[in-house]
Amino acid sequence: MLFLKSCPVHFTIQSILFQPYRLAFHETFPTALGTLSHREGFVIEVRDRQDRLGLGEAAPLAGFGMESLEETEVILSQLSKSLINAEIKNLDDIANLLQECDRTPAAKHGIELALLHLLAQSQNLPLSQLLANSVNGAVREQVPMNVVIGAIAPELAAIKAQEYLTQGYRCLKIKVGTQDFGSDLRRVEAVRSQVGNHVQIRIDANQAWSANEAITNLAKLEFLQIEYVEQPVAALDLTGMLTVRRSQSIPIAADESANNLIQLQHVITSQAADIIILKPMALGGILTAHRAAFMALNAGLDVVVTTTIDGAIARQAAYDLAASLPINRACGLATGHLLIEK
Repeated sequence: MLFLKSCPVHFTIQSILFQPYRLAFHETFPTALGTLSHREGFVIEVRDRQDRLGLGEAAPLAGFGMESLEETEVILSQLSKSLINAEIKNLDDIANLLQECDRTPAAKHGIELALLHLLAQSQNLPLSQLLANSVNGAVREQVPMNVVIGAIAPELAAIKAQEYLTQGYRCLKIKVGTQDFGSDLRRVEAVRSQVGNHVQIRIDANQAWSANEAITNLAKLEFLQIEYVEQPVAALDLTGMLTVRRSQSIPIAADESANNLIQLQHVITSQAADIIILKPMALGGILTAHRAAFMALNAGLDVVVTTTIDGAIARQAAYDLAASLPINRACGLATGHLLIEK
């Protein structure tokens, strides 16, 4: 009788290559942090001694505590040499191998993701199942997603909303805080009028308001049935965020306030938010984001996984993370259509 040779459940790094990419937006994308016209980063290819290929992506984004593109390249160059011949048996090995890279979260995300893909292949598992197995969890068959509408003219926002509704989306995130509040209010009103009351609307101020402005503005938005407001005040102003949370009825989501585990713990301790937004690229990888999710969930907060408008490799990884978590809210993963991808 013939037996198939079993594949080892570990791997040894044979080579690491990376190459730059630049993806333009179909349309410029205005936010309170500035207008985005393109995304830049690196695709990472890691091969093991069985010639299996793991893909990763490193794409820093200004305003989220990440390193510069130049710093990402330097770290990737260093790691492409120092990690050769490293042996990986489990998730802890990957975490330990990259523990000195916390100051460059995008680079760490890229290398870690490629290694996670190789580990998943060595165990004949999809990435989502590999993550779920680490906490004896289950993979969800479907992950609801929101799409995002930039800080554009109200009439254009309504048109975009109808397009997304036709495509099947039932949760919309609208950018606010980039112009006078009257424009923000009209934008949200136009979308709500267009889609009706059966579609969820969440808004993202990207730190644009003071605590007093947030309280005043949100009071005027409450009648529009807002699911939550994302980062209404400056990231480090947890006292102000708590004041906003206690002064009006719209739930508060922390985004830029939770760019690392220390910041996340401060948000939890201060009780400044109801929901935590997790961006794997900003947090330094899928493993850190996975840990952050359970920190938040165990503290009684909801979790939403989003991208930083990344390329396809990082978007898929964010989806795999979301699928592995016991969460219910729509996640911000439908961002690929914003980019021109060949």
